[in-house]
Amino acid sequence: MKNIRSYDASKYSTDDYEKIEEGIYRTTYVNVVSDGDLALKGLDEGDELEAVKALTDWKKFDDEDLDELEYTFHSGKKYYKETDEDSGEITYYEDMYSGGREMYVTSLVFEPEPELDENEPTDAYISQYPLEDILDKFFCECCDDYLEENTNDRVNSYVEFGSEDIEDIKSLRSIIGKHVYNKQEGEYIKLIIE
Repeated sequence: MKNIRSYDASKYSTDDYEKIEEGIYRTTYVNVVSDGDLALKGLDEGDELEAVKALTDWKKFDDEDLDELEYTFHSGKKYYKETDEDSGEITYYEDMYSGGREMYVTSLVFEPEPELDENEPTDAYISQYPLEDILDKFFCECCDDYLEENTNDRVNSYVEFGSEDIEDIKSLRSIIGKHVYNKQEGEYIKLIIE
């Protein structure tokens, strides 16, 4: 990754984003449900459980990885139920992020380096490394992979990073203007930022 710079995506000018400082925005990030993307809290007893048990508008997922779960909404929250195939016992859950999470986001644009095992500039998808190592180092996650921009730009790649902690995003932005890549050192691969 070279020529790393800030990318001010057009979506940042919408009401969904609040500019906190140059290149950093606050938003409410709602998880798109996919396998491994859920944060569920079991409902054990009480009025909330009884109210959820009484609901009748449960829906199934189109995703076969989630076919054992059904979901519904009630009082501004998202709930799930799972039926054990053998016993028929039903377990109920609350989605801990159903209202969304407050996230701080920033977007970067850079030139990938295929000679360092990164994606070709013409590829719509960004290679896993060094991106994965950057996420680990700065305690961030990818929030948007900008498929349209990455498909149409023949030179650059675009990615949005997010964290619930603004300090993580501030630290991540320290790579702007730097050269970031992975380098083999003995048995290990090391993230280099220079």
